[in-house]
Amino acid sequence: MKTIKELPDTKGKYVLIFVSNHCPYCKQVEKILKEMEKEYAPKGIEFYVLNISSNPEIATKYNIMSTPLTYFMNGKTVVGKELGAVSKRTVELELEELLKAGEFIKKIKKIFGF
Repeated sequence: MKTIKELPDTKGKYVLIFVSNHCPYCKQVEKILKEMEKEYAPKGIEFYVLNISSNPEIATKYNIMSTPLTYFMNGKTVVGKELGAVSKRTVELELEELLKAGEFIKKIKKIFGF
């Protein structure tokens, strides 16, 4: 997972987790995401972690009130969101939905020749 200080500027699919230093559940979710990254990075999903303890202005700017907070994104579109500790299965389901994101639009464009 890439550690970042600002939201990623990407049009692709990615997972962004907000963590803080005092959060025991953050380590748990980060561990799950690192494990899942091995399987899903080759499928085109990027993984980012943003520590709000190191970047408190981000917490204020985006109104992050608690951690861990995980977003599953397709460009600027939120496909899924999880707050707090989550199971590996929950992350897996969110990642599968993220992989499917945008497929409906692709089908419509193909049908109408866009």
